[in-house]
Amino acid sequence: AELLAIASPAADDDSSSHRSAIHASPSSVIPALRLSDVDGLRPVVDVLKEVAVLPAKFPTLFRSARPRRWMGLLLFGPPGCGKTHLARAVAGELGASFFSVGLNDILDMYIGVSERNLSDLFGMARSKAPSVLFIDEIDALGAKRGSSNSTNMKTMTTHFLTEMDGINSNNDKLLVLGATNEPWSVDSAFRRPGRFDRVIFVPPPDEKARAEILKIHSRGKNVD
Repeated sequence: AELLAIASPAADDDSSSHRSAIHASPSSVIPALRLSDVDGLRPVVDVLKEVAVLPAKFPTLFRSARPRRWMGLLLFGPPGCGKTHLARAVAGELGASFFSVGLNDILDMYIGVSERNLSDLFGMARSKAPSVLFIDEIDALGAKRGSSNSTNMKTMTTHFLTEMDGINSNNDKLLVLGATNEPWSVDSAFRRPGRFDRVIFVPPPDEKARAEILKIHSRGKNVD
């Protein structure tokens, strides 16, 4: 009886099944932040401009080099190095709605609800296009499928792949940015074209970068 209750969320449909990223995330405003406001990560900013911003702003110039749809990018690096900050700046640069979600916004104890939450999230992002969807700790949602994975996690990974480029997934003008500390834990299928086309390392700031960051945060303040 207990297993049947866990597998059937219909009785708690108004709470558990709708505790999704759509309702838990902040409103999808267009960030005021721009990539020019990001200091200390200049090489990463230059790559993001080249592979995400310019093709989106000038699609006719890149039509022969890439599909019409916006791509996905995977950001990886140690915690606290600015991956979320970069994602927000990319959305601001594109004039796109920004959605930022984590595991607690998607995963649910009931079978099938996590997949539904993910579908709802992609659906909301598509309806607000152009939009940037930032998903943190993506290695937990798209973990390598193997004998050690539970059936539920394998299903979640497969569903995630379908949302990225399935036959019924219209992701035109939707940029998916994933963040992880362990890119080697992400299923290799996510690296195929049309999914996470590029993997970008976000390093910790060096001494020069830290000085640039300090200048930004001290603007308009008396620091003498």
